[in-house]
Amino acid sequence: MKHTASLLALSLALAAAPALADDDCEAPVQKWQSRDAVMQHAAAQGWQIQRLKIDDGCYEIRGRDAQGRSFKAKLDPQTLRVVKMKLRSDDHHERERRRERNAAPANAPVQDAVPGAAPTPAHSPVLTPGTTPRGQIE
Repeated sequence: MKHTASLLALSLALAAAPALADDDCEAPVQKWQSRDAVMQHAAAQGWQIQRLKIDDGCYEIRGRDAQGRSFKAKLDPQTLRVVKMKLRSDDHHERERRRERNAAPANAPVQDAVPGAAPTPAHSPVLTPGTTPRGQIE
């Protein structure tokens, strides 16, 4: 019985957790401040806005803060209070750019997964895209 009560309390607590983490804004549209007011508020914070949109009833800003760091922020449209803010790591974007630069071009030969194996030619005589595979079993 003791375990049942503990499990019930735990499950209720876990079910309530998403409700506490709500970052949606509930202000009626008639009470929203204008986009110009959001831009002025951001400028007062030292933010440089790259994108301003509406998401989940909140203003969502992507830009750079006064220190030059990338960020994403959700603002309450009525009070312009920050509901949620997330600093974005430029390391992630740099990794993506490096990965794209180092990626093989589409027409480059594909390397076999076996280390030391000879590379597969770009135009294989056995398999040509758009044709039926050919091969002979000996």
